[in-house]
Amino acid sequence: MSAARLLPWPLHGIVEYVAGLFVILAPFLFGFADERPTFPVFIGVGVVILAVAVLTRSPAGVVDVLPPPLHAALDYLLALFLVVAPFLFGFDSLAARNCFIFLGVAHFVVTLITSFPSAPAATDAGAA
Repeated sequence: MSAARLLPWPLHGIVEYVAGLFVILAPFLFGFADERPTFPVFIGVGVVILAVAVLTRSPAGVVDVLPPPLHAALDYLLALFLVVAPFLFGFDSLAARNCFIFLGVAHFVVTLITSFPSAPAATDAGAA
């Protein structure tokens, strides 16, 4: 699932909390807070990143709903969305567009290098 397993799975969760908070704060830090549709897209993506981190079965997760393979798939989809969203929603600001594209590429790389644990075998659950 990962190309070069350089980033430990527990650290990936921490990185996602930081990334989610950064994406939520980015419009205020970089002056996109008054731009539509840029502002709500930034906030929405930040909330999604945090929700995935909170809901994942991981040391950093809180609710333990999403298995790691699904988390990885959602991360790849989110990275693609981050790259496409500025064009899909018509961001006026070049800075906001570049920020989203950079975040998408960074999210893809972080996901690519994460050492995701493999899912437990289906027979393990039925053994009890």
